[in-house]
Amino acid sequence: THPAHWSDELITTIAQSRKVARYVDMPLQHIHEDMLATMRRETSRLHIEELIGRLRAGIPGLAIRTTFITGFPGETGEHFDSLLAFIEETRFERLGVFKYSQEEGSRAAKMEGQIPAREKNRRHRRAMQLQQKIARETAAARAGQRLRVLVEQPQVARSEHDAPDVDCRVLLEEPLTPGEFADVVVTGAQTYDLVARPA
Repeated sequence: THPAHWSDELITTIAQSRKVARYVDMPLQHIHEDMLATMRRETSRLHIEELIGRLRAGIPGLAIRTTFITGFPGETGEHFDSLLAFIEETRFERLGVFKYSQEEGSRAAKMEGQIPAREKNRRHRRAMQLQQKIARETAAARAGQRLRVLVEQPQVARSEHDAPDVDCRVLLEEPLTPGEFADVVVTGAQTYDLVARPA
């Protein structure tokens, strides 16, 4: 979902429906005003911050996945530090970081202020290290919680907050039947993945 296209009606509808997963994938790309304008994102930092607040308040149990791009042309150290501070403060449940790739023929490929590959790699590494720390802390805090999961393999499942092939998994201490839903209790974590036993 694009952050410019949300409404209070949609938030309420998701909150009231038992058929919609409490999971929102909303690529933000950046948070600094200069970069949002350069990337033509149609939103402001204030709009994004207010929207995240409305989503979390309006949809209990929501997980937000987002993606950011580091090393986009014109991104300064100040812009990047602003992004890191935002990631630390907002603590997204799921987050991916991509290095800007200069694709031939694109508008951005012709822009001034291209970032050297070494610096793009450094920024990407720092952002991912921060998210790994947040993911470890978030996972550790879930110990003892009960989850409804979909069993995909005898000892691998996922919750409604885990998109296939993209997000974390729930590693099962005891095998369960693939294709079925099960209630489990979180017993630990392995960085991103949760470890659980049948409830």
